[in-house]
This record gives sequence, structure tokens and C-alpha cells, in this order.
Amino acid sequence: MRGDPLFGRNAILESLRAGKRKTSHLWIAEGLRPDPRLDEIRSLAEAAEIEIEEVPRPMLDDLTQGANHQGVLLEVGDYPYADLEDIVEREGTVLVLDHLQDPQNFGTLLRAADAAGVAGVVIASDRSVSVTPAVVNASAGAVEHLLVAEVPNIGRALDKIGESGRWIVGLAGDEGSTDLFATDIPTPVALVVGAEADGISAGIRKRCQVMVSLPMLGRIESLNAATAGSIALYDILRREREEAAES
Repeated sequence: MRGDPLFGRNAILESLRAGKRKTSHLWIAEGLRPDPRLDEIRSLAEAAEIEIEEVPRPMLDDLTQGANHQGVLLEVGDYPYADLEDIVEREGTVLVLDHLQDPQNFGTLLRAADAAGVAGVVIASDRSVSVTPAVVNASAGAVEHLLVAEVPNIGRALDKIGESGRWIVGLAGDEGSTDLFATDIPTPVALVVGAEADGISAGIRKRCQVMVSLPMLGRIESLNAATAGSIALYDILRREREEAAES
């Protein structure tokens, strides 16, 4: 296999719908039960003149190293990262991930980002998770519809984003932050979510105009990055809609 092996019905379906990648081959396991998603996958692949082959399910198990492929595998080219400038020029929130490393958290945040209608997502090119087949699957294919920029320096990227008039808002859970729901934040913003273990780095914190946290009323001290970031994205979306209604 020369390209990336996308797996999972939602991930493959959204990749074909988006049409952003070069695609060469579709494998479908023999004997699958009827599913509207499979019908659309076949239809889109045929329309794109992608080679389709039915194979024994164990072959897909081997090609995906035991991943939950749901009986389909799509060979695609590299993920097409966007330029930072393309994201900055769009309206709305920008999600910035400060060296997030867990593919599941990344995929969950990408799914929430697409659902909340963000302008784009910015990640680091080193010491950070990238858009892999596992991430595409974890995002249910949402990343295929997003603009994701991979940058060498998150700090300089934030400087560029700040020049667009966006507030830089860091999401943290420490004593230096204020309650998100009680903090006045003008939109649009760049929401910064830190790494799972270390949070937002000191250099990035200095660029944030405000640090916010979610109120924790239960016994646990914090939520994971994906859950907290998803809630924050939707609170920002609420603010954007309220401001639009008032204008």
C-alpha cells in the first residue's frame, strides 16, 4: 500500500464526500450486511473512478493491524494541510492546539470544531499529533471537511492570528484562570487548548489575553482536553450567535 489506509465507514464516507485527497483503491470486506453508508461509499467511489475490490475480512484486519475498520478500507494520499493565512482570513473562531499528543483527544476536538463551525485548526509540526488515519477515524471523518494548518511555531502563529483582531483565549484549569461562563470575551477568538499532561506552555500563556477554565462542581479536579475544549467551543459559538443577533 503506497498511501494512507483510511478505515471506518464514517471516516471513509466523509473523505469521499469532501474530495480533498487523491484516492486510488477501495477495499470492501465480503459478506457485509446492507448499510446506506456502504451504498454511498460505493457510489462515490464509482463516480470518482476509484478501483473497488471485495476481499476477505482477514485481509483488512492485516492491512489495518487489527483496527476497527468496519469492513472498509480506502487508500488515500497525504492529508492536505492548509496555509495559516487561509484560516486567518476566514471568519470565526480558530482552535489552536499547543502540542496535543493523544489521537483520540485530537479526533474528538476536530469533530467538535467542525460541528461548531470554526474557521480552522492550528497544530504544531513537532511534538504533536498529526492527522493520521486513526485521527480521521476518531473524528468520524470531520477533519476531512476542516482547514488544519501545521505550523513550526505556535507562538508566531498566535501572533499572526492576533493581528486579525481575534482575542487569544487560553483554556486551563489552574488558579490563574477565570470562570469561562463568567468572563466577558469579545468574539471572534483563538481558543488555545494545551497538551494533556502539561497544559499550555509558559511561552504561549504569555500571548493569551485571558486564561479561562470550566467550573468544576464535582469531585474530580478537571476534564480532559477534548471534553473541556469541546464545551468551550460551544460556549464561544453561543457568544458569537448572541453578538450577531444584537448587531
